[in-house]
Order: sequence, then C-alpha cells, then structure tokens
Amino acid sequence: MKINIGVIGIGRFGINYLRAFNQLDDANVSWICSRSRNTLDKAKNELGLSAKATKDYKDILADKDIDAVAITTPAITHYKIAKEALLAGKHVIVEKPATTSSKECEDLISMSKRKNKVFMAAHIHRYNPGIQKLKEDIDSGKFGKINFIHYTHLGNGPVRTDINALWDFFPHTLTICNYLFDQIPVSVSANGACFLREKIEDIVAVNLKYKNGAYVTATGSWLYPFKRMDFVVSGEKLFAAFDDYAKKEKLKYYNNAPKMKDGKPTIEDKGYMSPYIEETKPLVLELKHFLECIRNNKEPLTGGEEALKVIKILEYAQKSLDNNGREVRVRL
Repeated sequence: MKINIGVIGIGRFGINYLRAFNQLDDANVSWICSRSRNTLDKAKNELGLSAKATKDYKDILADKDIDAVAITTPAITHYKIAKEALLAGKHVIVEKPATTSSKECEDLISMSKRKNKVFMAAHIHRYNPGIQKLKEDIDSGKFGKINFIHYTHLGNGPVRTDINALWDFFPHTLTICNYLFDQIPVSVSANGACFLREKIEDIVAVNLKYKNGAYVTATGSWLYPFKRMDFVVSGEKLFAAFDDYAKKEKLKYYNNAPKMKDGKPTIEDKGYMSPYIEETKPLVLELKHFLECIRNNKEPLTGGEEALKVIKILEYAQKSLDNNGREVRVRL
C-alpha cells in the first residue's frame, strides 16, 4: 500500500522532491503546494502529476488521507508548518535547517513523540553513497588518524533573505563531519561578512575542533560564479577528495601523504584510485529511508535528536560569528 505524500514548497529544491518521490514505488504524491499558481501548473505538466494543487498548505493538512508531508519552504517557516503537520497527525520530513532555534526543534521532537509520528531532518549528505563509502573506509583504518578536513560549499545563489550563509550551508558541513568523526566538535569559531544586506552574512568561514584532535576548516557562500561542494580528508596514511558535482569519480583516494623518514618529511606520489560507489541519488535514498521509517515506526538516521545536535552547534557558531570569531566551547 502506498504512502500518500503532500509536498509543501515547490521551489528550486521542492521540484527535486517530486522527481525523487516519483522514483519510489511506495510513494504517492497526492498534493503539492506553492504560493505561485504558475509554479504548480508547471510542476504538474513537467512531471505528469495527477496530484491536487493548492496555494494554502492547510488544505493538505486537512486531508485525512495524507500520511506524510515534505516541507521545502524557507527556513523561518519550517517550525510553524512542521508543528501544524504533526498536530494534524502527519509524518514530517523537513529541509535543513529543520528549525532556526534549538527550542523549536525540541518542541517538534516532543510533539512527534506524543503523536507517534516520524520527524526527520533532510540532512541529505548522510545518505550520500560516496560519503557513506568514505565513512566505511575511515572506520576500517585505511586512513589512520584523521588530521583535518578542508570543506568548501559555494554557489551563485540562491541568495537567502531569511537566514545567513552559516545556517544555509553549514547544516551540511556539520552532518558530514559529525558522521565521519562519529562525534560532535568541542569548540567552534566563525567569521563572516555582509555584502548584499546588513546583518545577513553572505560568506562565512567556520573552524571546528574535535576531541580526537581533528580540525575542520570550512567556507560557505552564495557569492560565487558556480556551484561547488567538495572536501578533502587528510589522514596520516591516506588522503580523500570528494566532489559532489563531479560527473564521475566523485570520491578519490590519494596515496601521497607525507611521511617522516630519518627525521625528514618525504612524499612518494603513488597516484590515486577511485572506489566504486552506488549511483543512486542521495535524495532518493533519503526519501526511501523516510518511507521505511514510517512503515516500520523507527527513528530516522537524521531524526529529531540528530537535527537538534546540528542546530545547537549552529547556535554556538552564530554566537562566535556575533563576537568577531571568538572561539566558543560546544556543550550539548
């Protein structure tokens, strides 16, 4: 039996949700919602949808046949819509950041438990086959101790008006790094700059320190000529380079890590190899997991508690950003 879905927000990324749900045999998109009638008509025509369309998401929540909703609206609306959806007895998956405060996230966690409904944050890279493969090989010891990660996430828009670049880009950074290290950072520092509007940083640089001694330096901005999401993992035995926009060989392992010999650093370049990774799109795998959690009444990999960790760390990073990059201890 198919799970009836309502997708609230058919913008740049919402249309991807429609395409992904269409690939899943047990999903039935019954409703779509957008503030623009033209957007709704275009989505239905392009994808051949028979779904009902509305400009008011409350129409979806009022439909007793709807089992779950996917929320891909602006970040500042996530809490309100997700809360109303849970109160209406719907399972919920919401785009990152799930909320814009830890207090709001805690409220949604409590409500989902009371209603016995799935509440899942769409931290897409937790479901990325390349990142999962990298995690597997880190855990197997291939890399030895991880020294640092250099992370870059940039694009030519979309320029947000509701949140800054920290809250837009760094939910991904934290999801990936916390997953790879299997722990949260012990401290964070953040700096940024506002160019288009006051008090909304268009570029943010974040440094994370982990208990195991690992260090992460990351940059996020929407003021860039093209899309870029990549990172390098520096291990004592091996390097890894991941490029999310690469057409092929998204993940590469370089066997040229410097080594000490007779007290002197030496480098032997042995080229690189690219491990096999599944080609299924992360969004399809993420939504498949969401449906499995609904069917089996289980906690998602990126459920409320995982979302809360990310949001709390973002709050610490925001505190640092507001204080000219002062290093802030993370205490969850």
